[in-house]
Amino acid sequence: MAATIVGDARTMAMLYLGAAGLKLLLQPAYHSTDFEVHRNWMAVTSSLPLREWYFDETSEWTLDYPPLFAWLERLLAVGAGYVEPAMLTLSATPYASSATVAYQRSTVIAMDIVLLVGATSLAAATARWAPPSLSRIRIIPAALAFLDAGLLLVDHVHFQARARVQ
Repeated sequence: MAATIVGDARTMAMLYLGAAGLKLLLQPAYHSTDFEVHRNWMAVTSSLPLREWYFDETSEWTLDYPPLFAWLERLLAVGAGYVEPAMLTLSATPYASSATVAYQRSTVIAMDIVLLVGATSLAAATARWAPPSLSRIRIIPAALAFLDAGLLLVDHVHFQARARVQ
C-alpha cells in the first residue's frame, strides 16, 4: 500500500507539473477586467487598514468577496510588493505591466498546490480501502481537476484568478 501511495503522489506531481507547464505557455494570453479587479483587491488589502477594505471606492472594483478571500489577496500582495510595488498602488486607473501579469498568473499556478495537496490526500485515503485494481482510477479526479478546460479558461484567459479557492 505504501508503494501505491508514493506512486499516486508521484503521478499527482507529474499532473501538476504538466498543467503548470501548459499554464506557463498561456502567460502572454488575453486577460479581462477581472485581472484589474484582483490587482485592485491586492492594492486595497495591502494599502488600507482592515476596517476600510470593504468600504474603499477608489476604483470601481470594490472588494466584495468573503473575508477569507480578502486575506488571500493580502497574502498574495506581500509577494507582489517584491515583484513590482507599483501594482499595489490604489488607483481608479487600471494598471497592467508584464511583471504584474506574470505575477498574477503565477499566483494561479501556485494556488494549484492547494489542489495538489487535496488530490494527493484523497488518493492516499482511497488507497486504504480501494482494491489494488482501482489504483489508476484514483488519479482520474485529480487529472480532471488539473487539466479542466473550463478552469483553464477561467483562470488564465478570462482571469477569474484563483477560481479553485473561491
